[in-house]
Parts: sequence; C-alpha cells; structure tokens
Amino acid sequence: MRPLNLTISAFGPYKDETVIDFTKLGERGLYLITGDTGAGKTTIFDAICFALYGEPSGSNRDPKMFRCKYSDAKALTFVDLTFSYHGKEYRVKRNPEYERPSLRGSGTTTQKADAQLFFPDGREPITKTSEVTKEIEKIIGLSKDQFTQIAMIAQGDFMKLLLSDTTERAKIFRQIFMTGRYQKLQDELKKEAARADNDYKLKQAIVGEYISQIQVRNDEQKERLRYLEGSKTEELEAFFDEIEKEDKEEQKFFSKKTSELQKQLAELNEEIGVARKMAATKELLEKNKVMLEKEKPCFEAAKETLKLAEKEYKKSEPLAIKIAAEKKNLENYDKLSQTQKEIELGNKKLEALSKENKELKEKISDLNKDYSEKKDLQKKLSEVPAKKVKAEEELVRIKQKGKNIQDIVVDVLDEYPREKKDLIQLQEEYKKDSGKYEQLQKEYENYNRLFLDAQAGILARDLKDGEACPVCGSLKHPRLAEVHKDVPSQKDVDEALKNAELQRNVMQKSVSRAAAKKAEVDSLFDSIILDIEEYTDKKNNNIIDILEKKDYLSSCKEKYEFPNDLYECVSLEFEQLKKGLKELNARIAEFDKDVQTLDQLVVQVPKLEKDIKAAEDKQNNNNIVIKELETQIKGNLEREKELKEGLGFSCANEAKQHIAGLEKEKDKIDKAYKEADTKVRETERKIQDLTGQIAALSKDLSKDKSESLEILEKKRTELNDKYNESSKVLTKIKNRIEGNNDTKEKLLSLGKELEKLEHELSYKRIISQTANGNLSGKAKIMLETYIQRSFFDRIINRANVRFMTMSGGHYELVRRDEESLKSQTGLELDVIDHYNGGTRNVRTLSGGESFMASLSLALGLSDEIQRSAGGIQLDTMFVDEGFGSLDESTLDQAISSLASLSEGNRLVGIISHVNELKDRIDNQIIVTGTKGQGSFVECMAQ
Repeated sequence: MRPLNLTISAFGPYKDETVIDFTKLGERGLYLITGDTGAGKTTIFDAICFALYGEPSGSNRDPKMFRCKYSDAKALTFVDLTFSYHGKEYRVKRNPEYERPSLRGSGTTTQKADAQLFFPDGREPITKTSEVTKEIEKIIGLSKDQFTQIAMIAQGDFMKLLLSDTTERAKIFRQIFMTGRYQKLQDELKKEAARADNDYKLKQAIVGEYISQIQVRNDEQKERLRYLEGSKTEELEAFFDEIEKEDKEEQKFFSKKTSELQKQLAELNEEIGVARKMAATKELLEKNKVMLEKEKPCFEAAKETLKLAEKEYKKSEPLAIKIAAEKKNLENYDKLSQTQKEIELGNKKLEALSKENKELKEKISDLNKDYSEKKDLQKKLSEVPAKKVKAEEELVRIKQKGKNIQDIVVDVLDEYPREKKDLIQLQEEYKKDSGKYEQLQKEYENYNRLFLDAQAGILARDLKDGEACPVCGSLKHPRLAEVHKDVPSQKDVDEALKNAELQRNVMQKSVSRAAAKKAEVDSLFDSIILDIEEYTDKKNNNIIDILEKKDYLSSCKEKYEFPNDLYECVSLEFEQLKKGLKELNARIAEFDKDVQTLDQLVVQVPKLEKDIKAAEDKQNNNNIVIKELETQIKGNLEREKELKEGLGFSCANEAKQHIAGLEKEKDKIDKAYKEADTKVRETERKIQDLTGQIAALSKDLSKDKSESLEILEKKRTELNDKYNESSKVLTKIKNRIEGNNDTKEKLLSLGKELEKLEHELSYKRIISQTANGNLSGKAKIMLETYIQRSFFDRIINRANVRFMTMSGGHYELVRRDEESLKSQTGLELDVIDHYNGGTRNVRTLSGGESFMASLSLALGLSDEIQRSAGGIQLDTMFVDEGFGSLDESTLDQAISSLASLSEGNRLVGIISHVNELKDRIDNQIIVTGTKGQGSFVECMAQ
C-alpha cells in the first residue's frame, strides 16, 4: 500500500484544507516529517490510518476529538486519501462524528460519521463506515492493529517490546500473531482435566452410596460392611457371595414353612365353602316353596285366556290369502309408474340431444373457419426460420466487423494521440538534455582553454631564485608571470568534464527513450492502416483511393498526424454499420415473433383437426341415440295404456292403504293368540322348575354333617395370620437378595468405570500440566509460550541484522534460554556484548543503545508480521521519534539501516524534530504550527 495524495480538512491541528502530495517524494528512499513538537507530525499518519480504518494510529486518541478547534464553524471535517495497491488506485474519504452548525435555523447538530470508498474499475462506491473498513481490510489484507504494527513504528512504543517480561510479551504476541487459540487450548485442557477429576470423584461418591445401600441381616454383617469402602472389586464380590449364601438358606426355611401353611389354609377354605353352600341351600328351599304357591293361580287364568284367543285365530288365514292377492296386484302399479317415468326421461334426453346437435353444428362451422385461417398462415410462415438463420449469421458478421472498426476508431482517437503525446514529451526532454549537454560541453572547453592559456602563469607562481625554471631552466626569475584571478584550476576543469560526461549519458538515454517511443508510434500508425485495409469494405472506393496514396500516408506518418479524411471515411462506414446493425436487429425481432407464431401454429392446427373430427363424431352418435329414443318412447306409451285398464284403484297409494288395514287386523289376532299361548307355557315351566328344585334341595340338606360356619371362620383367621407373617419374612428375604444382586451388578460395573476414569484422569492431568507449564520438576513453559518463542526467535534474527549494523558489531540480541521451575519463562531477552564476550540483561543498555535495540526489534517485528501476513505489499513505512538520544555516529548507522528498508520501491518516512536529520535527509515534509491559525504543511523534494 502506497499513499499518493492525502487531503486533511479541519482535522487535528490542520485548520484549513491541507493537501500532501506523496508522489513528489519519489518511489523509494527516506523522507523526513519534521516540525516543532505538537505541530501535527504524527497527525499525518493518524489521518492515513483514520481514512483506512476509521481509527487513529494510537490507542490514546478518540476519533471524536479530531475536529480542529481553530476551524470555521461551517468547515467540513474529513480526510480524503488516494492510495495504490498492486498497481491499482483507490480513493477513500471519511469523516468522524462531530458537532456542526445546523443548515436550517440556529444551533448545532451532530454530523454522523460517514465513509466512501471509490474503486479503480468504476463500480458503485461503498458508503457505510463498517462496510468500507471491511473492504479496506480485504484489499490490503491487514487489520488496523496489524497495519499500525507493520507500517508505523509508533512514538512511545519502542521500549515496550524490548523491556517487557515473558508475561507482557506473551500478551503482545498473542494479539499480533493470534496465538490466543493455543491459550484457549491450554484452558480447555485444564478444564478437561478438572472435568475428569470431578467425574472420578463423582463416581467414587456413587460407589459409596451404593455400598451404603447393601442390606445385611445382622450386626456381624453390618460391622464387616463398614470396612468395605475403598476395597477392591474382588473383595466386594466375595462379600456379596457370602451374604447371598446365608440369605438363600434362610429363604429355603421360610419358603417350606409358608408352603405348609398355605396348604392347611386351602383345606380349611374348602370346608368353609361347603358350610356356606349348605346355608345358602336351606335359604333357597324356603324361598322356592313360597314362589310355587304363587304360580298355581296364575297358571289357571292363563289357560282360560288361551281358549278365547283360539276362537279369534280362525279368522287369520282368510285374511292372509286376501292380503297376498292385493299385494300381487301392487306390482302393476309400480310397472305403470316406472313406464311413465321412462316416457318422461326419454323426452328430456331427446330434447337435450337435439339442442346439443344444434350447438355442435355451429361449433364445427367455427372450427373449420379457424382451421382454414391458421393453416394458410402456417404455410405463409414456413420459410421464416431459414430467413432468421441467415439474418443472424449476417448479424454476427456485422458485429465482428463493427468491433474491428470500433477498435480502429478507438486507436485513432485515443491510443495514437496518447502515444504521440508521450513521444513529443520524450523529444522535448531530449532537446532539453541536449541543450544542457552543449552548455556543459562549452563550459568545459572554455575552462580547459583558460586553464591551458594560463599554464605559464601557474608554473611561475611558486618559482624561487636558485630553483630551475621548468620551461627555460634559468635559476633567476627577475619577473614572474601573474596568474589571472578567474583562471580555473585543474579540479575545476576535471569537474566540468565530469559534469559534461554525465550529462552526455543523460542525453544518450533520452535519445534511446525517444527513438524507442518513435518506433512504437510508427508501428501503431502502420498497424492502424493494416487494420483499415483488412476490416473495412473492400469496395469502399474512398478508402481505397486514400490507401493507394502512399506518399500522402508517409507524409502524415512523418508529421505524426493521422489522415483526417481516412478517419472520416472509416467513421462513416462505422456509422453505416451501426445503422445496418439496428435495422438487422429489428428484422430479427420480427422474425422471432413470426417463429413464435409458427411454433404455436404447429401445435394449434393438429389440435383443430382433432377437435373438428371429435365434434363430427359426437354429432353422428347423437343422431343414432335420437332414433333409438323415439322408438323406445312409442313402446312405453302403448304399455302405459294396457296397465291402466287392469287396475281397481286409481293409484298405488290407495291400494297400499287398503292392504295396510287388512294386515293390521291380522297382526292383532295373531299377537293375541301368541301371547296367550306363551303365558300358559311359561307358567307351566315355572311350576315344574320350582317343584324339581325343592326336591333336590331337600335331598342335599339331608346329607350335611359339617361343623358350624362360625367355628370354621375363627380357625381360618388364626391360620391366615401365621401364613401372612411367614410370607412377609420370605418377601423380605427375596427383596434383600434381589436388591443386593442389583447393587452388586452396579458396583462391579462402577468399579470398571472407576478404573477407566482413574486412567483417563491420570493422562489428562499430565497433558494439562504439560500444556500449561505446571508439570512437576519441569520448566514452566506453556504451550502458547513455546509457539511464541518460534516467532520471537525469527523477530530477533531479523532485528540483529540491523542492530549489529547500528552498533558497529558491538551488540547482538539473544533470547534467554534459562528455564525456571517456579515461574513462567521462555520470552526473556538478553544482549551479547561482542567487545567483552559477555551476555547481560537488555535493561543494562544506555539510552541510545536501548533506542537502537528497540528500533531494530520493532523493525524485525514489522518484517515478521508482514511475512506472516503473506502477499501483503506495503510500499510506505513510518518511524516516529526516538532519534534524539543518538550520537552522530550511531545516528548515521540508524539512518543507514532505515535506508536499507527502502530497497526496491519502498518509501520510509521518519517523524522527528531532530535538527541533525534535516541535514541528512533531503526529501522533507515540514509541518509548521501557528498560534490560533492551525498547522501548515510544505513538501520539499530533491
């Protein structure tokens, strides 16, 4: 990422709209951002960081505080940054939230934070602040924290990484290299070990609970049970087997006793049953005797009623014969009604079919008309698909030709003028460099002539009497030649010759660039002419005439002017192609409609043929049915006449009412006879049943010799109490055996689980202690720290490349390799003193040495973060303050190290107010602060 142009308005100390053009600083090397303390040097980087991420570079500045207090109330606060990344230019504009005057009325309103991101491909800009930040992170590939750590060695942060202990460095690396996931893994392993410990203790508690549930029969077993907690599974199993054996012996005894009592109780219950049966028999005998006496008078009355009913019953048979005859005649009434219904239904069907035939006739006529019209249209459109294919082929040809001619037009209007402009600029540069060379060459020749002319004077300037003259050999020099004050020295002549040679090299490079660009422009001209010959109409006489004028074309080429008349002919042909393309598209659209209609007709015409055939078939079928109905109706009318002549009543209802009266009379006679006969039979059967029961019951009572029911009930109560008591003891024994067996199974199963949990707890505890650096007797190095040591070693290696250079080989940083058994270690830092061969703590370095070490470490951290990010391209870097503590020699070494950062195409900006840097760095951004008027920026570039 390289900032190209930064506009700051009412932002920080910058009252007015301030523009910083970073392109003036070149593409590589060092530049200085200088000015008084508080003038706004760091604000420039804050503005870049805010434009990209909506936050300042440091954590101690709030975006809401960026509003300049010196600015006019109506001035807008914003930052507008244009930057390049991977050869593409992006522009982002952002403003913080601040108070501004209301546009309507008095008072103020809050201007909400807003952002816009513009893309190089012209797509719609992104406007939401959070969305802009996400897209910036996506483009650059860095978050705000990563960007500030890589691109900005911030003021006040130099010493943080150098002087931190393992705990503080771990926090820094966790944020930078995202090693927090290893810390989470450590925590999870610790939690997992704790869970395993809890599970083990819980299972132990459950085992104790189950042991407390073991049922014992006496104090001796209870005493032995007290010593079983914590015992091995085998001991518990042996105890269970022993008490089960004793319980089963006791169960066997009580089981036998209960069976004997149950047998005695069954025999007694049988005796009680017999006694109860005899008592019930006696009671039933007395009851039956009473009932017999009541039934005798009822039997005599029933016989008298039966005699009267038999006399009336003789009328039933004649009535039945009359009813049958009347019912048989009812069928003719039903036949008459059915015949009349059939006549009515036939007439309705005949009417409906006649109406349907009339509608079918009209439908067939309409279908034939529609069929004829669509058949003719189908025939007319049958050639349309072939015409459409030809038109589409012509469309492809015209589009391709139009694209080729359009490319020619673009080349003539855009590329050729642009290339021509570049050529003219290079030619002007050549003229300028050539003129400068001629001037320097003349200057050298003038210096050389003056120098040669004055050689005699120069030789004589230092002659003394007694010394031989180098020209004449005389030992006396009565009058020495005087040297003119403007005569150049040999150094001046050599310097002038060097300048002239350097400029000649510059001029030769300008010649090469201009010649190469001329070849490109000429090649482009020839390429456009060839494209016109190939892609324009071969029958276009105007174009052919111009192309045949080779001298005319050569003249235009020499003057770098494309033939206007040729361009107009090509443009005219292009316009004609566009017109033809529009007309052809319209024709194809019509063809599409016709093809769509034809496709519909292909489906509709066969369907119409099918519909016409179906309607005609339906009409013919209806005519056949009509003739059948007319014959059927005629026959039914003759049958109706015959049926009416043989019936006695006017209708079937009258006949049915007469039959119903006869049936009612017959049913009354039959019912009375049946009820009287049934009553006699029932009364006679009751008397016989009662007489038989009385005889049987009397016989049973004569055989009864059992004890009284009261005595037997008392015996059963006593025996039942003994049985219940024995059963309770037996049930208790069974429950104890079953409960202990269930507890035994659970304890044996839990014992295996407990062994498994104990093993699991053991290895989980070791893994957790290892990952968290708590393993007994081992160094206190956590997993995260172990990972961070790898990053730290790479940072130190990168830092030492610069630290050794800055310190003249005096110092080298090294990670302390000691391992503590009491506290967390692994990220401590020492320094090797190569002058005395010793190693000591970095805190023993002087202020200047600490600055060099901190700067080297910060630069190494920046390099490592950028390497870890992968594919990140940062072409600009800032280093903020810290140079005031360096002596002149160390300052030279620090600047030399920073200059190495600018290798390739990287700009490195140093933010400092140290005066010595102003003399050492030519490219400068000078920030000037004023009282009440805000700060101003001036860009000075060599």
